[in-house]
Amino acid sequence: MVEKIKNLFNLKDVLNQELVEYIIIYLRKSRKDAEYGKEESIERTLERHEKILQDWSINVFGRKIPEKNIFREVVSGDTIADRPEMQKVLELVEKDEIKGVLCIEIERLARGNTIDQGTIVQKFQITNTKILTPSKIFDLDDEYDMGYFEDGLHQARKYLQYVKKILSRGREQSVNEGNYVASAPLFGYDKIKCEKEKGFTLVKNADSEIVRKIFDLYLYDDLGTQEIAKKLNSLGFKSPSGNMWSDSMVRNRIDRAEIYAGYVIWNKRKETKKYINGEIITARPVNQEYKKCIGKHKENNSIISDEELKKVELKRKKLSVKTIPNEYQLQNPLAGVVKCAFCGKNMSRRPYKKSYVKSGIIHKDTLLCRTSNCKNVSTDLDIVEKRILDYLENKLKDYKYKLKTYDTTNKKQSVNFLDEKKQIIKKIESIKIQKNKCCEFLETGTYDEETFKIRIKSLNEELKSSENILLELDKKIKNEQKNQYIKSIPIIENCLKLYKNATVEEKNKLLLSIIDSAYYKKTNKGGRWNTEARYDFELEINLKI
Repeated sequence: MVEKIKNLFNLKDVLNQELVEYIIIYLRKSRKDAEYGKEESIERTLERHEKILQDWSINVFGRKIPEKNIFREVVSGDTIADRPEMQKVLELVEKDEIKGVLCIEIERLARGNTIDQGTIVQKFQITNTKILTPSKIFDLDDEYDMGYFEDGLHQARKYLQYVKKILSRGREQSVNEGNYVASAPLFGYDKIKCEKEKGFTLVKNADSEIVRKIFDLYLYDDLGTQEIAKKLNSLGFKSPSGNMWSDSMVRNRIDRAEIYAGYVIWNKRKETKKYINGEIITARPVNQEYKKCIGKHKENNSIISDEELKKVELKRKKLSVKTIPNEYQLQNPLAGVVKCAFCGKNMSRRPYKKSYVKSGIIHKDTLLCRTSNCKNVSTDLDIVEKRILDYLENKLKDYKYKLKTYDTTNKKQSVNFLDEKKQIIKKIESIKIQKNKCCEFLETGTYDEETFKIRIKSLNEELKSSENILLELDKKIKNEQKNQYIKSIPIIENCLKLYKNATVEEKNKLLLSIIDSAYYKKTNKGGRWNTEARYDFELEINLKI
């Protein structure tokens, strides 16, 4: 076994015990397993898997894989974007710093969508990284190993979709029976196992008194969410996080009035995906056709009555208006652009009446964080706006200067890389289509087995060569920052050109189109003798381009 691994790794002169430095362990378990009532805890499962892999390492190499080479994660997401530890593994694979990845089974690496599986396969194949499991070593350069590997992933993906469907059906049926199926209990409740039957239900705990207080203040004292948050904080009540209450936390309780009234709901916020500017955006809009059933906790553990639930729904319907009604116009060009560096919430505009005069000057609109007790200090809105525009002006000058330093040959070469990449991608797709046709020819008898093997081998070699070229092009493009300058300069120029004469709403759209985030931080309150404190704030800006 050791000699086979040495040959695969091309490390014949390395000592057996030193081979572990070239191998990493990847351990993954889905967080959803805990939701589906698995008897064994997720942590225990990972420990068991790690012991199996370390025992295998000791038997083969004579020592364990070092801790620095172990990557563990508990995630429910099926995509690479949802798996940070997997991203780290792929970065090491790209850099060619490791020779093999050891996992309990190939499905732990990729059992999500086809695109992500293809990405993982491509990176492992191009970098010649091996996949090690206790039962088999996969060399993706070998067409039979590659076929076995792809078949395994395909079957895993089909099984995953089947399991999801069955579990979803089971959870919906559990809701029909009045069970509470969410993974965590709602604030004010404990989640307990139902006696003598399957499923879970909710039982009131000490925090239910706080929930009752929220609905009393909302319904009978007619307070808004911000006033309720201040009242709860003044009374010393702790929020679900153990910190101070905010208006959004209060709103979150009111949004779940149906559960507090003794109902269980299903599919109220169904996940949807759509393309926006070439990116897949996930959203969870309210589903008007969601299911609501009487919960097992209704009779003895509901916190509000059905009559109070109707009052909540009626009040919310009256208050359910657009953030900016049709008869009004947006007044804050930085809406959704600037966020608080302390709490991460969006900064808000605070207007002053024209009659408000301070030191003989009409007070300007200010930008402030509305989170209760947040220590961020407000600043005049127009000062923050000017700081952002100055940043964009300086960034434009910087990009132009850097682009000017590149010679004409390099500039043309950069464009050629992008064109060449498009051609290589088309070629790879064409080869894959040819491989599928070969399989069809074998099945229909057009090819005999020998002809099929020769043709597939030739196509695999051509595919590997094209993928190697694609990898090199990606590296070159990544290292060529001038592409960013070429793309960004006209966008920033257009933004600054249009900004001066734009409406507030147009200004807001322009800033949101190029700024990913702008985090504002200020702790100096200043005063009448220190007017320069108005400018004493930090602004961390990240561009989308």
